[in-house]
Amino acid sequence: MLKRIGQNVKTARMRAGITQACLAELADVHWQTVSYIENGKFLCSIITFFKISQALETSPNRLLDGLPEADKAWQDKIKKSLARKRKPPAAL
Repeated sequence: MLKRIGQNVKTARMRAGITQACLAELADVHWQTVSYIENGKFLCSIITFFKISQALETSPNRLLDGLPEADKAWQDKIKKSLARKRKPPAAL
C-alpha cells in the first residue's frame, strides 16, 4: 500500500512540475520525508498526507487510487466471530 501511495504522490508531483524540496516546503515537511513517502518507506500521519494533497492541489482520494479492495469474506468472518462473543447471557 505504501508503495502505491508513494507512486501516486510522485506522479502528482511530477505533473505539478515541482521538486521534492518544493513539495516539502509547501507541505511543511522535510524533503527526506517526501522522498521516503514516494519510495514507500514511510508511513506518514494523516495530517502530513492531507498537507501533501493540498500542496499538490489534488484530492486525497486520487493519492489513494489503485489500493486493493478489502477482503469482504475475511471481514464477514471476523464480524460473525465477534458477534458470537458479544451475545448477552441467557436470562435465568
